[in-house]
Amino acid sequence: MISSLIGSVIMSAVTIAMLIAINYTDKALTKVGRYPLTSQERQILKNAGFNSVDVENINQEIKSLNFYK
Repeated sequence: MISSLIGSVIMSAVTIAMLIAINYTDKALTKVGRYPLTSQERQILKNAGFNSVDVENINQEIKSLNFYK
């Protein structure tokens, strides 16, 4: 009787830990690929012939990416 009670407590703790890990991972994955361009990336784009408006448009496209489609 005691062993089944301890087992159910352990299963509950593991389930809660798993749900927390899934929640944390989900939050981290929603931010993947959505970071703005760094100054080095901006400079590379400008050296490639893009102007400031083009670089800002690229930044806006990055922000509007939707990975859940």
